[in-house]
Amino acid sequence: MQQSTASGPAPFTGSRVCFTHTQTYRAAIGAVFPLLCPVREFEYLPAWQCQIVRLDSGRIEDGGVFTTENGSDVWVVARYEPEAAIRFVRTNALRAMVYDIEALPAPPGEVRLRWRQVITGLNPAGNRQIEALRESDFRHMLDGMQALLQHYLDTGTMLGDAARR
Repeated sequence: MQQSTASGPAPFTGSRVCFTHTQTYRAAIGAVFPLLCPVREFEYLPAWQCQIVRLDSGRIEDGGVFTTENGSDVWVVARYEPEAAIRFVRTNALRAMVYDIEALPAPPGEVRLRWRQVITGLNPAGNRQIEALRESDFRHMLDGMQALLQHYLDTGTMLGDAARR
């Protein structure tokens, strides 16, 4: 917490990082975009865990709310335009994140998605966490997700699902 002085709270400025990455899928936009949903991610992301707080339609929608990290991270769907764009706002006690996913022009049979992540520290501990983040880690995480999603698009099964049976 900020310490107060006689003239008011001590000044604080949150550290900020911004990362971007573009993915290309061999599929139609109508196949890819619905899978970028907290409910549908259970179908292709083996480690995905979330708790739905409110999704009136049962799928991703404007104003939808869910949690991850055992409830410590709250996600709000701030924008949902089917086959065009999604914005998630994710917060916890240390930082606030904005995830933008935007469909880009692509040749027929391909989908290009630009991911942009802006993370802002909310306190000194959050700033320390943010200052340790690297864009290479963000890209690595999205490359892993892309492989899992492309496999699902190609086969209709979760990667490694047969090995678990």
